[in-house]
Amino acid sequence: MQSAFYSDFPELDTPDAHLDIIYKDGKFLDAKLQKEIIFEYDQKLFPNGIHLKLLVPLFALHPEEQKIHNNRRRKKFLENGTILYFAIDNLSFHCELEDDLYLIQVGNRIPKLSYCKCKLLGADDTRGNPISPFTQKTYDSLNQLYSGASMDYFSHRKYHTGNAFKKFSTQNRNTLRYLRDTFSWEINN
Repeated sequence: MQSAFYSDFPELDTPDAHLDIIYKDGKFLDAKLQKEIIFEYDQKLFPNGIHLKLLVPLFALHPEEQKIHNNRRRKKFLENGTILYFAIDNLSFHCELEDDLYLIQVGNRIPKLSYCKCKLLGADDTRGNPISPFTQKTYDSLNQLYSGASMDYFSHRKYHTGNAFKKFSTQNRNTLRYLRDTFSWEINN
């Protein structure tokens, strides 16, 4: 189940807090309050402990830990020729990958998409009628494609960006975010 809060910890289905923390003298301090952070911990709610994500300079880690957190991996995510779909306001667009699309992960960070040539193939209105005139265009990434379609067809919008993982889906309606979250890095998927 996907959290309505879009938290970093969807398994908890609760909003999360992004803390600015200073680690000093073996303690975690709230950067604004300059006071030690004490977590309210309920073992029944969190039997495995409270999950934290810390952003630290890589050089602050022991060399062995640096290797783990600087480890890069890249694996094919979607095949060349895959058709993807997305919507902006009242138009539905479809595009085709002209290269294989890869997931790239560094350490335990959330994987990102590689650049991938892709072509905007067409758009339909809410009744399924093709938009005319329509010009097919090629882009270097899904994010560029989304922004380009937004600028071309919705120039009145203030922002033309979108997260490809949330905006694009496959023919069977799986979002790229869902595919990423269920992706296996093992050699044999």
